[in-house]
Amino acid sequence: MLREAIYHRIDLDYCYALSKNKFLVKLRTKQDDVEKVNLIYMDKYKFNEVKKRYYKPMKKIARDGMFDYYETIIDVEMLSFFYLFELIDNDEKTYYSNYKFFNEKPDGDNSTFVKPAKAEKDIFIVPEWARKAIVYQIFPERFNNGDKSNDPRNIQDWYSKVDRESMLGGDLEGIINKLDYLQELGINTIYLTPIFQAGSNHKYNTFDYFKVDPQFGTIETLKKLVSKAHEKGIRIILDAVFNHCGVEFYAFKDILKNGERSQYKDWFDIKRFPVEVREDPDYATFGYVGVMPKLMTKNPKVKDYLISIATYWIKEADIDGWRLDVADEIDHSFWREFRNAVKAVKKDALIIGEIWYDSSSWLQGDQFDSVMNYELQKAVSDFIIEDKFSPKEFEYSMGFLRVLYKLPAYNVLWNLIDSHDTPRFINKAKGDKSKFKLAVFMQFTLPGAPMIYYGDEVGMTGGQDPDCRRGMIWDEEKQDNELLQYYKKLIKIRKDNLSLTLGEFYTIYTNENIYGFRRAYEEEILDIYINKGNRAETLSLNVEGEGVLDILSGDKYETVDGKINLIISEKSGIILKNM
Repeated sequence: MLREAIYHRIDLDYCYALSKNKFLVKLRTKQDDVEKVNLIYMDKYKFNEVKKRYYKPMKKIARDGMFDYYETIIDVEMLSFFYLFELIDNDEKTYYSNYKFFNEKPDGDNSTFVKPAKAEKDIFIVPEWARKAIVYQIFPERFNNGDKSNDPRNIQDWYSKVDRESMLGGDLEGIINKLDYLQELGINTIYLTPIFQAGSNHKYNTFDYFKVDPQFGTIETLKKLVSKAHEKGIRIILDAVFNHCGVEFYAFKDILKNGERSQYKDWFDIKRFPVEVREDPDYATFGYVGVMPKLMTKNPKVKDYLISIATYWIKEADIDGWRLDVADEIDHSFWREFRNAVKAVKKDALIIGEIWYDSSSWLQGDQFDSVMNYELQKAVSDFIIEDKFSPKEFEYSMGFLRVLYKLPAYNVLWNLIDSHDTPRFINKAKGDKSKFKLAVFMQFTLPGAPMIYYGDEVGMTGGQDPDCRRGMIWDEEKQDNELLQYYKKLIKIRKDNLSLTLGEFYTIYTNENIYGFRRAYEEEILDIYINKGNRAETLSLNVEGEGVLDILSGDKYETVDGKINLIISEKSGIILKNM
């Protein structure tokens, strides 16, 4: 076996506590290089008592094209424990411990990894409800107009073409009026893009963080929305824009007025005075956008101000968490204090970061609960639309994602296929509804919490921002009812089968066009197969028992001599459950 490929490290993502007495341990090896791996562990203070040594087989949970990853979860009632790995391949047996290799089982505490006692407050805990979340993202200005009295002056027709300045009149009352629709759809979490006072339709250039934008309503409207949503079992997540603000924000206005004499000059990264708002500004901004000056979160006053916003809205409106805009451009120390403050006010508040790439440094248990799963969005697009991935390469992509994050964060990733920042998936698929439905199928069956972008469920289209932010289709004659029923069915399947929310995940099959994976929780097992090809595929599978049921279509397959033969239609998926 290739020793150079074998890797383990205490803490980080390779050995960490899931609860007071439960630990996850992981090991990496070269792909297809090792037949079996065992974890050997023992009480740190009873090391010399051979009978107290425990062996636990490790399960191969993923591969990424270069490496295999083995994992096990152990229950230990020990203050601290020693451990090492036994690797077996044919007649070769190797022991790996304390970053050294041994041909014989080593003795002595200098030859083992040591996992120190873990303080309970350091354990990575995410809200229990987040694993069963089905998220619905709403861009409030475009969802529904429920209060004509707060409409902006320059309002356009609801279904007109939109540009960056368009106003259609959507508001919080409009969302309240559609809560029955959302409850019937089956979602249980709403994520709202920013609702605080700003001069744009998107509200990402905040003027007043303590005031609901008058075009959307008032604080009382927000309280009403949260209260009525909670009555229906729906949680509300708001968008926190703490990386930057708008030029009408009071602190920045003071700088424009008073220049270097402003008491807020250290709230921003000012290159020179006097300050002017222009395309090439003399101050740090978000994305070089002059009307979005960047806030200096390292300044204690800025930090305290922003954190007070987060706790204020939880206390005042009883919201259920925050989605954090441009989260990767704010320092880690800020987010650590943010988490502590938010969790102190509402223990089960959810914290989701907007990061489009490897987010592991934010997901160690001291900052975010999880992130928007843009890594999955790209992988699904590359697999289904771009045809960049074979099923095996898609498996590698999912394997990489599986081992990238600690399990608590991985289990509650927000699985999106599009958002207010991307073209609609149906547009990227050039209108191919079968490809779109297959992406939705994957969104609901792979690990993580599915996030539906408003209108996807009724067939809304839209290109790059701002075209992806059109007015929600409420005219039933314009809605795709077949697609809406498909969403409702997948949502019900997800709710009815705990393996899709609490279960393990691993690949079980690949060929030229088919990717198969298993979701398993306790006695419930679902085998899921995806055919990305342009033709139907026939599969012959070994099955125990009388047969299996495709819980999506309702088709039954009875076993003959321990096998079933089934046909998977082109660009579709099946969910098999033992009868």
